[in-house]
Amino acid sequence: MGDDVTQTSQPAGFVRANYLKEALRRGAPPILSTPEDCLAHEWAPSWDDGDPAVQKAYLDQLVECAPEAITILDSSHHVMRINSEFTRMFGFTMEEVLGKTLAELIVPTERIAESDWIEEAVENGQKVALETKRRRKDGTLADVSVSCAPVRVGAKQVGICALYRDIEEHKRAQVLSSALYRIAERTRSASHLQGFYASIHNIIGELMNARNFYVALYDSATQMLGFPHFVDERDPAPASRRLGRGLTEYVLRTGEPLLATPEVFEELQSRGEVELMGSPSVDWMGVPLRAGNHTFGVLVVQSYHEDVRFGERDKEILTFVSQQLASAIDHKRHEEALRHSTLSERVDQDNDPANKAGQPAQCPYCNHRILPTC
Repeated sequence: MGDDVTQTSQPAGFVRANYLKEALRRGAPPILSTPEDCLAHEWAPSWDDGDPAVQKAYLDQLVECAPEAITILDSSHHVMRINSEFTRMFGFTMEEVLGKTLAELIVPTERIAESDWIEEAVENGQKVALETKRRRKDGTLADVSVSCAPVRVGAKQVGICALYRDIEEHKRAQVLSSALYRIAERTRSASHLQGFYASIHNIIGELMNARNFYVALYDSATQMLGFPHFVDERDPAPASRRLGRGLTEYVLRTGEPLLATPEVFEELQSRGEVELMGSPSVDWMGVPLRAGNHTFGVLVVQSYHEDVRFGERDKEILTFVSQQLASAIDHKRHEEALRHSTLSERVDQDNDPANKAGQPAQCPYCNHRILPTC
C-alpha cells in the first residue's frame, strides 16, 4: 500500500504571477482575481518567458502599478513616459509632459541648480537620492523624496529613470511632533505666562499662518473673558469683558472647534448665534482649551486676506496642538497662582507682629529673604 500523494498548494503570489502571464500571452487585460479563481483557470502548456512582448507588458505593469511617481527620460533628459501616479501627484498628463524636461515642468526656480547637479551626477553613472521640493501644475510645492538612476543597455547609457514619493504627511508629522515637544519644553522652562504665550505663538506660526493670533481665557470666579496674549494686524488687544455673542464665546459655549468662513459666519449670524466683534475677517478659526470636561479658553488664528485661507487640515492641527497646550496653560496658571499665593503668605508672615523672630521670611524660590524686588 502506498501513501496518498496530495499536490502541494501553490502560494498566492505564484498563482497570481502565472495568471498574469497567461493573460498577457492571450493578449487579454491582466485582471487579478482571488487565488481560488486563478487556481481554477486552465493554463496553456507553454509560453515563452523570453518573449519581448511579454517582457514589455511586465515592464508596463510594473511602471503603472508602482506606488511612486515614475518618469523615464531619454539621453537628452526629455520625458519619454510617466505613470498615473506622476499625474496624480503633479497634475500633468502624458500629453503635457512628452518631450519636455523636468526643469520646465516640476522644478522650482530656486532649485534649478539642484536639478542640474542631479543630472550631472546621473550622467556620470551615479545614483542619487534626496528629499526636496517639486512644483505641481497648479504652482503649489510638494515635499518629495527623489531617486534617480541611469538606464543602461550594455555599456551605453540610454536614459534616466526618476522616482518621486510624496512625503508631505511624513514631513507634517515631523513638524507637529517637534512643535509638541517644544510646547512641553516651554512649559517647564518659561518663568512667566506672558513669555510662555509668546513662545507658543512662535511655535504655532511654524505650523500655519498665525500672523493674527490670540489666547482667550475665561475666569469663572469673576465671569470675565480675558485676552492675555493678543497679536492682530488690525485690532488692538481688547480689555477683559463679560461674555457676549462673539465667535470666541460661541466656541466657549459649544466646546467644539470652529472654522468660520464668511459663509459659516453669515449662517451663524442669521441664526442669532454670533455677532461681529472687531474687524471682519476672511477666515476665523478657534479651538477650545479644556481641562477635563471644562472649557476654560479658546485658541484663535484669523486671516484678513483672501490669499491666506484655513482648511480642515489646519483645524485638525490646531485642535491637536490645543490638547497639549490646554494642559500646559492650566499647569502654568496654577503654578503662577501658587507662586503668588506663597509669596503673599510669606510677606504677611514678615509683617505679622506675632512673628517671634521678627525677621523677613525666606523666598521659597531663591532661598533669600523676601525683599521688595525679590
